[in-house]
Amino acid sequence: MPSLEDGNVKHVNKTLKVKIPSGVVDGERIRLKGQGGKGLGKGRSGDLYLHIRLVPHPLFDVEGHNLVLTVPILPWEAVLGCKVEVPTLAGKINLNIKPNSQTGHKLRVKGKGLKMKTGLGDMIAVLKIVTPDKTTDEDKALWQQLAQLAHDDPRSKWSQKDV
Repeated sequence: MPSLEDGNVKHVNKTLKVKIPSGVVDGERIRLKGQGGKGLGKGRSGDLYLHIRLVPHPLFDVEGHNLVLTVPILPWEAVLGCKVEVPTLAGKINLNIKPNSQTGHKLRVKGKGLKMKTGLGDMIAVLKIVTPDKTTDEDKALWQQLAQLAHDDPRSKWSQKDV
């Protein structure tokens, strides 16, 4: 930390033990009164401000006090519905996926987000339909049968004026 002594700027190393309050969010700042550089003459020391930056998590994104988790599901799980075990900060829970769910559908899990000054945020589970990594010839034949039985065209609502 820079400090002014006898008209010269000097760098001072200082170690502080700081308790980060519960509920602090990314971008917030914390004021440490009197922990900044010395004041001029007999003036008091200034304040030191800490700017909070959250480290990215491998599974969760943060939106305010809410956690966002992308949940990969297989096509048949999306069509038929299922229960999926998902992680939270407090441990695993079972998430109910309704039949005919779509990619991008959001499920809110109340109270499974980050701590706030008055309670907990939520976890938002965003569904993402994924296809299997590998398919055998038998798998492909089953997918072709399904394609022949399918009656829906997801692009049918496109009109010429949209293009």
